[in-house]
Amino acid sequence: MVMNIIENINKTIVPEMNWAYQKNVSYTQFSTWMECPHRWKEQYIDKIKQPPSIYLSFGTAMHETLQEYMELMYNKNQQAADEFDAHKHFQAGFMLLYKADVDKLGEHFATKEQLIEFTNDGLEIIDFFLRHRQEHFQKHGWKLLGIEMPVLIPPHEDYPNVLLMGKLDLVMFNEATHQVVIWDIKTSTRGWGKYDKQNKLKTSQMVMYKRYFSEQYNVPIENIDVRYFIVKRKIPENPKYAIMKSRIQKFEPSSGKVTQNKMVKNIKSFIEDIFVEGSHMYNTDNIDRILANTDKCSSKWCQTCVTKNDKKIT
Repeated sequence: MVMNIIENINKTIVPEMNWAYQKNVSYTQFSTWMECPHRWKEQYIDKIKQPPSIYLSFGTAMHETLQEYMELMYNKNQQAADEFDAHKHFQAGFMLLYKADVDKLGEHFATKEQLIEFTNDGLEIIDFFLRHRQEHFQKHGWKLLGIEMPVLIPPHEDYPNVLLMGKLDLVMFNEATHQVVIWDIKTSTRGWGKYDKQNKLKTSQMVMYKRYFSEQYNVPIENIDVRYFIVKRKIPENPKYAIMKSRIQKFEPSSGKVTQNKMVKNIKSFIEDIFVEGSHMYNTDNIDRILANTDKCSSKWCQTCVTKNDKKIT
């Protein structure tokens, strides 16, 4: 069983996209449509670029730093991981990403105070991670199967040229239980509360990865677990409970057959809504009909709908 799972993963060749007659959709694209079709149209039809965000720069730099540490620990040795200057790597990566966005935008989009705050928050997260790493990731008995492992698969049998694309942050293998564990790293200001954990648009991402990773890499779905690894920028100054002092939060969403089937149904409906039947071309007539009948989206913070409704009032 162990060798079968690892061999199946190692021998899988994820196909290349053929941009002439194929189109890919990401989970972000799907969740944007589900939350606000108007914002989806702005981004994917009108090609209106979203403004850069310090949160995105921070999150990307943190992802890359944690992934680099894990790569060294599992694929090289613990000494190499210990010698890796994670603090310097994060700080340099964060500033590089921020400056690249400033160059594209032509102006700063964060204050000096914000940059200092986010940098210090990141360094404190790394301090905490290095002190408590063994509580979350053990070297003995585990293999790192991949970082940013690709999934590229048609989720709808009637639309073979529409491919769902995803990148898996960390894919691990437990040699004792024979379980594949897919981790998604998230950065958060204060962690996930009850609302976040119940938000299907957040948690369905890992349900989707579980289902399609199983199909792509020929791994029995019962041998796959999915988990979120959430790092928190802020913790309470005077935490009431010891757990509130932690900058790390783990969450395992419900991903059973019923949840998977609901997710697959929603993905298929999304594809049917936006693509010409059997094609990879957008069905602009149907998209326009849906937009005409969708006045408000499901997010009260949606700037697209706020702007649209403000224009309507004036």
